Amino acid sequence: MHRPADLHDTTGRRRALSFFVAAAVSAVSGSLATVLSAFALRPLRRADPSPWLRAGPIADLSPNTPVARVVSVRQADGWYRARTNRTIFLVWDGEQDVRALSATCSHLGCQVAWNADAKTFRCPCHGGVYAADGRVVSGPPPRPLSALPVDIRGGEVLVQLAAEKR
Repeated sequence: MHRPADLHDTTGRRRALSFFVAAAVSAVSGSLATVLSAFALRPLRRADPSPWLRAGPIADLSPNTPVARVVSVRQADGWYRARTNRTIFLVWDGEQDVRALSATCSHLGCQVAWNADAKTFRCPCHGGVYAADGRVVSGPPPRPLSALPVDIRGGEVLVQLAAEKR
């Protein structure tokens, strides 16, 4: 036969063990929920706009002549991080202003090249031709070359690259 004291000891131990298991499960669940919510809410944070990228010294530019520059851009796709090179053209007016144009054709994304003799940008893929200011002169491109934001700091030309439309 059981004595009442033994019954009370067993019930107390079971109750303490149940409390301990419930506390451990709650702690693990709370920690997991915190971590998962941090990852779920992370995209809601405002990302900084595209960073300013160094395109080279203004002293290397010739007045009214597009000069090709390659800038390295960080890209993120989910957890994958990489650097890609993008070509841009810098056009200096000979005084204070510098314009930056994307070298990506607005038709299908081919890379345009500067033709110094004709003073135009030409797309080798489908024959698109752009004026020195990026306007479409002929061919299939639906839009001019993308103009990029430019800043000059301490003699260095800085540009911002955003996702381009095609």
